[in-house]
Amino acid sequence: MSTALRKNAVQRSSPSQHPRSSKSDTSQPGERKVIITNGILTAAGLALTFYVLYYITPIPVPPLPGLLDRLVFTLRLQSFSCLTLIGGIQYVALTRFSTTAIDPINGQGEHHVAVGVRYLTNTVEQLVVSSAGQLILTTYLEEGQMRVIPILVLFFVFGRLAFFFGYRASYLKRTAGFVATFAASVVVWVVVMFKVITSLLQ
Repeated sequence: MSTALRKNAVQRSSPSQHPRSSKSDTSQPGERKVIITNGILTAAGLALTFYVLYYITPIPVPPLPGLLDRLVFTLRLQSFSCLTLIGGIQYVALTRFSTTAIDPINGQGEHHVAVGVRYLTNTVEQLVVSSAGQLILTTYLEEGQMRVIPILVLFFVFGRLAFFFGYRASYLKRTAGFVATFAASVVVWVVVMFKVITSLLQ
């Protein structure tokens, strides 16, 4: 009996079961290192991809002589970004349908949809920031610069897929997807705010 009790005690205190100390709410240095490394590598990959798709092998864009043409083009491309949200909704719905999470009020099966729900929340936030930024940015772009919009949409879709599948594999593997989406939006909003402020000061 005592041997069994000792074995259970060891299992309960195993690092694999409890990666963090119960006395601390802070993340571990190893976790932060992995996230920072993944973030830097992702940002570098995005910069290289942008350079290739914008300067070396530009994505073909139809003639967009007027501002309205450019706004319609940007708005229509957001449909690809919206598909990542629709896919997440369907994933959560099907998971609830086929598991004990079918009863969200009871709450006993919410662990089945935990990743899906977090994905949806983050995707809604990212979609609002990204789409709004692209539409405002479009009002400042010339026709020859409009190839930046398909690249941003590509980054968004890639980022959402990487976030979802990475999150399902491990909480530490969601970084690439988050950075691919959010870093691009941050750059867009820096440019947008610069344009807005400089136009107001003229």
